[in-house]
Amino acid sequence: MDDYQPIAPERGLRVTTEEYNALKSILEIAEEEDQYSGFEVEYYDGEAFVFAPEGGDWDELPRTFLSLLGWFITKNGLEYLAFGPGATWGNPTEGIDPGAEAYFRIKSNGSLWEPKVIW
Repeated sequence: MDDYQPIAPERGLRVTTEEYNALKSILEIAEEEDQYSGFEVEYYDGEAFVFAPEGGDWDELPRTFLSLLGWFITKNGLEYLAFGPGATWGNPTEGIDPGAEAYFRIKSNGSLWEPKVIW
């Protein structure tokens, strides 16, 4: 996998501006404490989009961030949110490249769910 491949969500999550700001501030605080994941959050048309414009390390996402994101996943009536290669560079609202395999999912309980490869 190209380290600089953008990572995008399959969709945005409906949240309030306050909820978006809470999610964004968790990433900002983590970055100030040298916990850098490469992920960002943008708010567009009432939805929050979590993405990594130049690739990211999902294992570095803060636990509090994952928990809050899990709550938003539940609030949106989903079991998980899938992430994969971005369909277009720098536009998190475009979603995963059609036909691409997901890199990982975040479950409604905030846990990471990575695919298992069996040879």
